[in-house]
Amino acid sequence: MLPFSIICSELTTTLLQKVVEVLEGQSGPGGLHENTLLLVMGDHGQTINGDHGGGSAEEVETVIFAMGFKDPPSSLTLERDISSCQLDADGRMFCINSMQQVRTTILFVGLDFAVTVAALLGVPFPFGSIGSVNPELYALAAGTWNLKRSNDIFQNHSSTEEWMQNYVNVLCMNSWQVKRYIDVYSASSVIGFSNEDLLHLSAMYAQATDNWSKIVTNLVSEKSESCHVSLPDLKRQIDAYLSFLASVAELARSKWTQFNLEIMSIGFGVMLISLLVHVLCIRWLNKLCRVYVRSHVESGISYGLMLSCLIVAIRACSFLSNSYILEEGKVAGFLVATTAMLKLRYSITKTKMQLEALVFVLLISVLRFCIELGLSKQAVSSGLADVFPSWMLAVAESYPFWRHIAELLPVLALIILAYMLHESISRSSCRRFLKNVIRGTIFNYLLIAAYWTSESKLLNLPLMRTDIQRNYIPKVIYMIGFGQLSSLALLQFLSEEKTSSWKETVVVKIVAVLSAWSSTIIILSGRQGPLVALASMAGGWCIMRLECLEQDSENSHLQTFSLYSFPVTQWSLLAVCLFFCSGHWCAFDGLRYAAAFIGFEEFILVPQAILLSIDTFGFSHILPIFGLPFLAIQQVPSGTGEQRKGFFFMQLCQVYLMYGLITATTATFTMLCVAIQRRHLMVWGLFAPKFVFDVLGLMLTDFLVFLALLYYCVQVDDDGPRHQITEK
Repeated sequence: MLPFSIICSELTTTLLQKVVEVLEGQSGPGGLHENTLLLVMGDHGQTINGDHGGGSAEEVETVIFAMGFKDPPSSLTLERDISSCQLDADGRMFCINSMQQVRTTILFVGLDFAVTVAALLGVPFPFGSIGSVNPELYALAAGTWNLKRSNDIFQNHSSTEEWMQNYVNVLCMNSWQVKRYIDVYSASSVIGFSNEDLLHLSAMYAQATDNWSKIVTNLVSEKSESCHVSLPDLKRQIDAYLSFLASVAELARSKWTQFNLEIMSIGFGVMLISLLVHVLCIRWLNKLCRVYVRSHVESGISYGLMLSCLIVAIRACSFLSNSYILEEGKVAGFLVATTAMLKLRYSITKTKMQLEALVFVLLISVLRFCIELGLSKQAVSSGLADVFPSWMLAVAESYPFWRHIAELLPVLALIILAYMLHESISRSSCRRFLKNVIRGTIFNYLLIAAYWTSESKLLNLPLMRTDIQRNYIPKVIYMIGFGQLSSLALLQFLSEEKTSSWKETVVVKIVAVLSAWSSTIIILSGRQGPLVALASMAGGWCIMRLECLEQDSENSHLQTFSLYSFPVTQWSLLAVCLFFCSGHWCAFDGLRYAAAFIGFEEFILVPQAILLSIDTFGFSHILPIFGLPFLAIQQVPSGTGEQRKGFFFMQLCQVYLMYGLITATTATFTMLCVAIQRRHLMVWGLFAPKFVFDVLGLMLTDFLVFLALLYYCVQVDDDGPRHQITEK
């Protein structure tokens, strides 16, 4: 069976032959296509198997088929290497070379193509182009230019001289445009070019323009009908302009398209060392926990640990493909769905926690559907986007029932969230300060509901002035959230109150910091915010409950660090799914810039940059990282208060190190993929933005982990670590 590329090539050749036959039939004197130039080109090449977009010569080099129906100047034909030219069946000459003449297949530099076509069409050169007009393609199209004018002093010259004269004029304009662009770029760019390079280019350009000015001035002053520019002078002038343009292109390539492989290797090596440090620290903490607790379980590699490593490796290796990067949300959804199905099967086998496993499977299915909507949100019409700012709520206006559901569902989700927060503190004996923080979040939820109700076009209730509605309510929510986070930070410096349940206090402390962040994240996310928040809570609860399936009830409540590897991996994948289902993707046009203007009518850089960052990384980084202690708090064995605190902190460090290891592994493979695909067709459109998002995500993860450890850090007595906890 023939490869797809060969089949396509044969079909293209057949179609091209028919087009050429039609054009040749009408290319005679006075014909419809007498002055037609045929250009057939491709945007990229491909291998024999049809692969494209890579860095091989077959993929990055493409072809241009050019055919003119008037012969170019004969002198140019004689200067070609005839070894590359052949006669076809009709006795016509065609040449295959890196440059073209009559009929040719060439490897054409993209930056030269733009200016060449602009010159042929008689339109201005692109300002940002540094290419040069290709002489052979320009010669091929020479017959399509009507250059004869009644007052042209060169009208009696030969066709070759006339063509070269016009080609010099085109190169003169081409060089002026390139020199202008280089000057503007150097003046406005932070990096730019060195003074030595600029002086060298300026000298070459000045010499070329001065020589041409002298030649033209001499011709005009002599006023002789037989005077003309000699062919040697024209050739020298062409060489001068082409030399200047080639120098500019070479300098630009050295500055813009060269990659420092040494520095890239050093950065990749640093990331590998960081991964090794993560692994060593996790193993050290695991041994410390086993010494701290009398555990009879031998450390080793479990099925959950191997599966976690496999899942992380599959996701990391998927970044080698631009198609998988585009579908990253779907890949993460598939992987977390795979883990959910395994948990469901395991729960059925163990005949426990089947409800939690089933809810988790259904939740991932819903998130997978939401990811599909999130990736297609740009397809929503502007009219729907005006009525429903969120992609989740962009339903058809012709269905009033669904419009009411879309308006009421976010408010209902807010009520559910407020009720759950109220229940978390109603029966708790924790300190009153934490309860007040959570009550502040409930009040923020009421403000958000009032804000959306006043914006509703269905109710159209004039509850308040427009400026108060649009500006002051969001700012009040921001200030309350900032005050809550500041109060929780100051809580670390206050003396702890004696409570009946230390574990309950830690849980409420986790809920307090999550609730303090949630109100700001929800209002920035739009009306989809409460729904995504509910999904994150349900997913975290399922993972936390299903974590117990890894325990061996006959031995102990504590095993090796492989106990946490699988739930932490699920937690990480769930965070990725939340990023994509909330309407984001790893591209600069994937940022929801409108979120930065909620509460602001004018552009203020610092606060709006912070708001945009919170909206982008709220559900994918902030809430998952501050919620990770839920996994560690479940496995704290019995013992004295200080002993349990010390053990919890070690387990918490272990969980955060695992989460950081997964994030760092993803960023490391992204760096490797970008380095490998640095010549890829989509390197700046796809791989580079992905690299930026992963690096920023890694830095933000490390920073948030540091803050979380400071927040959850509890004081341990000096003799605490020397005690041991006896397992039941």
